[in-house]
Amino acid sequence: MIFRVEWYRWLRTRRLVALVAAFVLFAFLSLFGAKYLPDLIGHSTEIQLLRTPDWRDGIQQYVKNAGLLLAAVSVVLAAQACAVRGSDPVGIYYLSREVSPIRLYLPRILVSAAVVAVAAVLGAVIALYECRALFGPYPLAAASSVLAVQGIALVLFAVFGAAVAARTASAGRAVAVVAAVYVLCLLVATVPAAQPYLPITALQPGVGDAGMPVVAAAKSLAALAAASGLALAAALTAPIRAIGASASSEARTGQ
Repeated sequence: MIFRVEWYRWLRTRRLVALVAAFVLFAFLSLFGAKYLPDLIGHSTEIQLLRTPDWRDGIQQYVKNAGLLLAAVSVVLAAQACAVRGSDPVGIYYLSREVSPIRLYLPRILVSAAVVAVAAVLGAVIALYECRALFGPYPLAAASSVLAVQGIALVLFAVFGAAVAARTASAGRAVAVVAAVYVLCLLVATVPAAQPYLPITALQPGVGDAGMPVVAAAKSLAALAAASGLALAAALTAPIRAIGASASSEARTGQ
């Protein structure tokens, strides 16, 4: 029953429509852009392509867009769905009647993760289909392995953002924390030895003929899974009354 309520909340607020539409739109546009890029800049005297784009360029273009823009959309929507603010009438209702953070937050986080997973799978399927239609036959297993790793990373990033939003009672703070982590990873990525272990490596994996090996995928997902687990534990173990009192205090201070 609780999960159904959260599902309907995603439908009623149109977060589900927005998320799915974003994945579908970028899946189409990314592949078309990679395919017809030579035609778009073919008459330019300043820009020249070193080679004709192939299936790897198409999938890589989608991976880049999904790893940045779609990841941001997923985190924002998941954080909004999981932030229960003591300054809102609905938030006051939940925080004043619920005593278990697990019952309050876990259904929200799990439904958010499931929605992001479904949207990521749909986007990946469309990207794979468009790749076949535009570039012809290609190693499906290799492309699928890359998209699978990125899909897991997208879900973990959404869970991390949702858990932070639940713990801080603020979607804005959660988005700021996730953005800070992302920027920090970009800075650390300048060290070649650290790059394979960073979450952004799984969020924007490289596309090659061999796909993404299991060992490389595990390295890039381990830190992200650990961070998501810690954030989830913090959200599900903090007393409801403490969170509610903190949010109410902040609301009175803001007034």
